[in-house]
Amino acid sequence: MTDLNRSMFRANDIRTPAARLTEGYARRLARAEAVYFLDNLGVAGVVVAHDARASGPYMLEVAVEEYIRAGLDVIVLPGVSGSCLLYYAAMRHPDLAAVMFGASHNPSGDTGRKIVGPGVRPIAQGIGAAGGLTRIEQLYIEGVRREAPVRGRIMAFDPIPGYVAYSLKEAGVEPGSLRRLHILHDYVYGAGGRELMLGFAPTGARLTPLHYAADGQFRLGDPNPVKQDVISQAIEALRTGEYDLGMLYDGDADRLDLYLGDRGLLASSFAFAAFLPLLLRHVRQRPATVLVDAKSNPLAILEMVRSGVSVDLTPSGHSRIKETMYQRSEILGVVEESAHYYRPFMLDGMRFCTENTLYFSLLAARCLRETPERFTRMAQLQASTAREREWGHVFPNDSLREEALEAVVRFYRDQGAQIIQTASDGLPLGGDLLRFGIPEHPSAETAIPDTWLQISQRASQSEDHLARWEASGSDKAIVADAKATVQRIIRTHQAGPEYQG
Repeated sequence: MTDLNRSMFRANDIRTPAARLTEGYARRLARAEAVYFLDNLGVAGVVVAHDARASGPYMLEVAVEEYIRAGLDVIVLPGVSGSCLLYYAAMRHPDLAAVMFGASHNPSGDTGRKIVGPGVRPIAQGIGAAGGLTRIEQLYIEGVRREAPVRGRIMAFDPIPGYVAYSLKEAGVEPGSLRRLHILHDYVYGAGGRELMLGFAPTGARLTPLHYAADGQFRLGDPNPVKQDVISQAIEALRTGEYDLGMLYDGDADRLDLYLGDRGLLASSFAFAAFLPLLLRHVRQRPATVLVDAKSNPLAILEMVRSGVSVDLTPSGHSRIKETMYQRSEILGVVEESAHYYRPFMLDGMRFCTENTLYFSLLAARCLRETPERFTRMAQLQASTAREREWGHVFPNDSLREEALEAVVRFYRDQGAQIIQTASDGLPLGGDLLRFGIPEHPSAETAIPDTWLQISQRASQSEDHLARWEASGSDKAIVADAKATVQRIIRTHQAGPEYQG
């Protein structure tokens, strides 16, 4: 038996070059999904959407044909959709599964799936009924199929009006209330243009959209706002224009990079700390908890603690994060330094733990409009630190990658670093957090020393043989030295050139 392109099954979702997911494999995968939906999830139907990728419509239609052949009803979101729009549509159909056909910020030639079950519960490796994605992979290997005596139906559903109204209400943004703000959006030819432009239309904000027409060729490059050549036009516009905020999105519009006009990027942990008081206004359960990933800046974490919340570490990865949120009712929200934000949302008496980029975009704009001093303070705090935003290196194989990660830990342990490898619930952090001068659990009284350093490292769950690092610290010299030290160590383990993305 061939390998069946089994490497497409990742920890959180499915990702693969589209050329490797042949029609035969695509149908085989959809048949496995259909059996899983019917037998393990017990649903009668599935909500589907695709992002801006050229392969999206084809991959969706191939899968839908197999779904209805198995007797599942299918609700299709017409046209290009962002992942958060699909999640909202799934909230409106909580008894169904949902599948996003796309590949987020990956290169244009890639495809994949993000799958959720009823109630918008994540489906990933080891997460979801019968093992989630692990079970789907097994069904795929077995080559299962289901032929129902009556085919399912295909129906269309437009979630945008409801999505816009719901997000505006949740964010507390009244019509015309942002009219004094000049905001720049860059959708990098991804899926976000339509839904985010429509979402901001009632606010009165003066919106300048860039690359808003979805284009699966991604003529700027991979739809990833981390890549400076992709966002160079937006950065130049922010530098020369009079913008209050810049909001940059990725290919499926579930990532939000916030720029304070010409003052530059505000790291996600600082942005979350800025608008945290707005979130707290609507929280009844205290004490509330915020989850942050290992890359989050310690000064931002300290600001969150001083706002009156408990802050716990969480492994990165959207599925693991959302599953933790469902299990812990005290969680107010989650931020990953990769510019992903999460919150529990209520609709029709049900609690849904998910992303909503339109909501967080509106909330950030509201925060700047009502309490600009919050962003000013966070920008000042950030300016007192230094950061090397996440970079990566590809290794010839996973064994060499693991050796490199272990070598970095050994070196810094010998230097006296605090090594943190488990989250607050005792589960593996999915990487290593190396700290000098920062306690694992800072309190409101914690004093940050003049010299401190934090390095996070992890093996990527969505790219082959890739490891990622991020460093932050008290000054540029200590952070630059940390990056150089890491690269010197891993070079002996055949690390490839530096990768940004």
